[in-house]
Amino acid sequence: MSTNIRTLIWTLMLAVTGWLFYSHLTSGFRVETNILKLLPKTEVDPFAEEAFTRFSDNNFKQIIVAVSADDKSQVSGAAKQLISQLKQTELIASFTSQLTQKEQEAVGKLYFDHRFHLLTDRDRQLMLEQGSQPFLDATLQLVYSPLSGQLIGLIPTDPYLLSYRYLQNLNAKGGKQQQGQLDDGFILFEQEEQYTALISATLQTSPFDTHTQDTVTTLLHDFEQNNPELTLLKTGAVFYAQHAAASAKQEISTIGLGSLIAVILLLIVAFRSTAPLLLTLTSLASGIFIAFTVVHWFFGSIHVLTLVFGSSLVGVAVDYAFHYFASANKHRHPLRHILIAISMGLVSSVIGYIALFTAPFPGLRQMALFCATGLAGAFLTVVLLFDRIPYRVATPNWLLRCFKSHLRVSRHASNNTFILMLLLAPLTAGYLLLNTEQDNDNIRQLQSIPPELYQQEQQIKELVNAPATNQFFVVKAENKQLLLEKLQQLEPQLQQLVSSAVIDGYQHPAQFVPSAQQQRNDYQLLGKRLLNDNFQQLLELGLLQPAQISKLKQNYQQQTPLGINEWLNSPLGQRFNYLWLGQIEQQQASIITLNNIHDLEALQQAAQAHDYLYFINKVEKISTLFANYRELALLMLLTALGIIFILLTVKYRPIIAAYVLLGPVIAAAFAVIVNISINGSFNLFSTLALFLVFGIGIDYGLFYAEAKTRSSYINLAIGLSAITTLLSFGLLSLSATPAIHAFGLTMLTGILTVFLLSPILGHLIYSTKGLPHE
Repeated sequence: MSTNIRTLIWTLMLAVTGWLFYSHLTSGFRVETNILKLLPKTEVDPFAEEAFTRFSDNNFKQIIVAVSADDKSQVSGAAKQLISQLKQTELIASFTSQLTQKEQEAVGKLYFDHRFHLLTDRDRQLMLEQGSQPFLDATLQLVYSPLSGQLIGLIPTDPYLLSYRYLQNLNAKGGKQQQGQLDDGFILFEQEEQYTALISATLQTSPFDTHTQDTVTTLLHDFEQNNPELTLLKTGAVFYAQHAAASAKQEISTIGLGSLIAVILLLIVAFRSTAPLLLTLTSLASGIFIAFTVVHWFFGSIHVLTLVFGSSLVGVAVDYAFHYFASANKHRHPLRHILIAISMGLVSSVIGYIALFTAPFPGLRQMALFCATGLAGAFLTVVLLFDRIPYRVATPNWLLRCFKSHLRVSRHASNNTFILMLLLAPLTAGYLLLNTEQDNDNIRQLQSIPPELYQQEQQIKELVNAPATNQFFVVKAENKQLLLEKLQQLEPQLQQLVSSAVIDGYQHPAQFVPSAQQQRNDYQLLGKRLLNDNFQQLLELGLLQPAQISKLKQNYQQQTPLGINEWLNSPLGQRFNYLWLGQIEQQQASIITLNNIHDLEALQQAAQAHDYLYFINKVEKISTLFANYRELALLMLLTALGIIFILLTVKYRPIIAAYVLLGPVIAAAFAVIVNISINGSFNLFSTLALFLVFGIGIDYGLFYAEAKTRSSYINLAIGLSAITTLLSFGLLSLSATPAIHAFGLTMLTGILTVFLLSPILGHLIYSTKGLPHE
């Protein structure tokens, strides 16, 4: 095929990619920072998976800001000012911390209007055992208490003060938390002579939207700077997402820029010409451009962690260009001399990535597709474009002498005794993998948690008893009323979990809205007492008039039960609407949130006792899934290795195929040993790095297998390639994100090992082929 036709094909390839890129550019690119978008589904039941998605979507939009100062009045004023500024951003859907006087009255009226249908568990038992007298006694006691001014007006319409008692019971349902006092609509907490007001809000937009992140964090930072007398604490997914995005951007620029500078310097030093530099950069740019566009087109978005991993692709994609120009020192038309080797190298790498892509794991699939298409784009640029552009290559003699010296030293180690000694490494690695108890496949490795944010979150949790966000019960039923009934049926078991110190508290909708059946029972129980009570004591004290008693009994007859929809539309329901999930898979669903979990196993056992109850423990399930995928990935890697060995034996003798694969096998073993020695574990992300170690290591071996003569230029290309790969992945090992650090450390160890081993195994391949010394 002529160079003109190849150039035309390359131009068409870039044009199609450019068209795809532009079509996405007009509709807007989506760069995800939501960690859950990387993860596979963990629930076998689609109902449970959808329930988690709905709850987490709502929960992720919550933010809590604590405003503290020494002056009590100053705190409320500052909180109001901050709320006003947040409202002006138009990013807040609602505030759930401040109950206005109007909203407080609306909540009181809601329960007052349905008071004859609502009894607390304690009041129900009290009325069953002792009738109405204890309620009247409590009413008379309150008449002579400081609260009498607020409650005395309730007596003619609610002589048992049922609505007041029910609301008091609701306030106590939150579990263990510090006692706060309502002041100017805010709950104020006093700690060490400081007053703290809590602002709780729900975002209008996704917390993973960069504009939302920047606007909210900047506003809070400026507010704190302008009010030095105040202390601000904050927590919420938006703040963690903003930190993760900023860290990822920094790491992308550090890794990508570091790799790029290394490539430029190496090209200038190794080939002393601008043409190889420009062509290599074109190859890299084409590969990354194609990879980004294809991944975004295929998935509809690209995750920021995919970009972090993908930025290190520079160190791998440059291999094809290095081999091309290294061969150009010796051959006028280098492509024909390296085409088979780089083609087989690409195929071997893509086989590994295809194995990864088959896993039902969105994060792995994105990374596999990015790497495979990026390498293919760089490869096609070398094959289709490089011969068309005139260039001049002149590698300095001192550099060639360095690699020749490396070859001579390696020749002394190319003997069977040394190879047999190296085989101890895979045995040692296998032993360590089987006997290392800590696998550390925790999902939290995907994010670096900033200590300052984590500390602020813990300080806020000391004030409020916030429920666990990734561990909760989900209850399902055929309709709303059955759902409320099932929630009430679970009450004794939930109380037992609190009594047994399994959890500190819980919340569910039936605590606010009993089922229709329960309300009917309470209504009838109350009617037996109310309709037959003459309220003599209240009449004697003038707290009740005969006409009011008649009106009271008439109101009883006319009153209707409290419905779930009515409650959800109330100010209280709007604050707790995350507890009610609505319809999922033709079923009604609700959440039971859990506070301060102490025994996960007991919660799992509780869920197993009911077919309508699910315990969602996302962190543990995903971590277990990561461990399963780590084992699956190792199995896929071994399978890919077997397929590649069979393919190589078709082209070469089995002994040469074995030498080609031995380098990456030994390198992978050393990477396992180093990871376990330093980190005490070998996790999924370290396993993913082995795919690259194998791909690059096989590339190195194939160039020796394809050589017609012993050539130091092969070692030159491998050396330059290894240096750029070591720099790019070495920088990954410095990442603050544990997963990326583990990936980088594995690559650093593996590539360094395979680079040192490749000339040793190359000599054995040369000897097997009977090639004379250079």
